[in-house]
Amino acid sequence: MTDALAAFLKARLDEDEQTANAPSSAVWASPEWRFTDGDDGPFVDLGTNQLAEGSGLNAAELEHIARQDPARTLREVEAKRGLLDAALTDRHHVSADQYETCPRATAADGLDETTLAALEDLNEERRQEDGVEPKCWDSCGRDARVRRTLELLALPHSDHPEYEEALTADQA
Repeated sequence: MTDALAAFLKARLDEDEQTANAPSSAVWASPEWRFTDGDDGPFVDLGTNQLAEGSGLNAAELEHIARQDPARTLREVEAKRGLLDAALTDRHHVSADQYETCPRATAADGLDETTLAALEDLNEERRQEDGVEPKCWDSCGRDARVRRTLELLALPHSDHPEYEEALTADQA
């Protein structure tokens, strides 16, 4: 259900990581820039820097640049990969009673063979009676939670040309 969106996110995270790991000789990449406390709260102390002195950028723009250093980007990539992995490894609800077990549950979710067989029979009955494939949101909601998490993680990339395709690919 979320394969295309997960692949899209993994590719964007890989791109962010590659960019952050690329060598830089940019004049704004300065070890003099530090987060420090001021009278009005924390700010970036730009020190003396060629970009700061001659760029024409205002203090807010320079602070934004300083906050986007490669080390921070790599931490964000690691955090987002952790959220993505946690979402994708979330499990469907399993109960000793197949009527309370999510119809999308599998052995990977912890179903034993007997309960799995009973659930498959129950799902076939549901298909025959309702004419549709039983869905997760009818019971445990795992698929909806995973989908929403991936949509939120993908949102910063909404300007990417493959965003809409990834968002809609698995919904057919």
